[in-house]
Amino acid sequence: MDIKSVLLDIIKHTNGLGIIENIRINGTATGTGLAAMDPEKTVIMTGLLHDVVPDFEGDFGMGSLGLLSSLTKLSCYRDAGASIKVERTDRSGDTVPTTLIFTGNDGSKDQYRFMSKKVVDETMKVATFRGVTYQVEITPAQQRVAQLEETASIYSRVDPAFAVKTEGDSLVFEVGSTEGGVIGRRVFADNITGQLSTTWRWPLSQFLSILKLGGTQVVRFSDQGACEIEVDSGIGVYTYIMPAMNG
Repeated sequence: MDIKSVLLDIIKHTNGLGIIENIRINGTATGTGLAAMDPEKTVIMTGLLHDVVPDFEGDFGMGSLGLLSSLTKLSCYRDAGASIKVERTDRSGDTVPTTLIFTGNDGSKDQYRFMSKKVVDETMKVATFRGVTYQVEITPAQQRVAQLEETASIYSRVDPAFAVKTEGDSLVFEVGSTEGGVIGRRVFADNITGQLSTTWRWPLSQFLSILKLGGTQVVRFSDQGACEIEVDSGIGVYTYIMPAMNG
């Protein structure tokens, strides 16, 4: 897998949500792992690429992901002969990734510096998720996702969150607010197994942003107040944990 394809996939599944600007990468000879969290701690992301990326071996970070995304989209780097290479440097006896070098056919050149492990440790904290038991697991239907997105365009002005409950073998989402006098109900999945005994609320915008990433998806809900969305992009598996909202 070429570096550009890997970069674009990582950027899409982090900065593409609109809330994540930094990511930690922990690469070894046996796997390339990822971790990130938005500043408000609404989404905790962990990932594992399907193939080991030798250039990413090391413990480092990528910050300013919006800027990095913009660099990858420059016309001078979309030509077939353009290249993106990882520069590695010896630090305290370890060879680690330090810089991305963009080179275009027309002589264009840009450099993007990675965050060192020390900087990542000091500035990038990712919450540890201890795990829960999930009562409901579904594969979301695109038609239901599109319907929810349409609904959100109306109800997010009333309340940015949605509530989740089970009714028989249906998974039901409720949006809006009793205080606002506007309430909506949507069946998000049918023929489910498992039941939720507690009604929790999650931010609708973040939930939809993840579902709109595409790929192969599985969504899980827990009575312990956690929603997990697993997305397989074909390049890696990204797991998003959304803790339930208070109140």
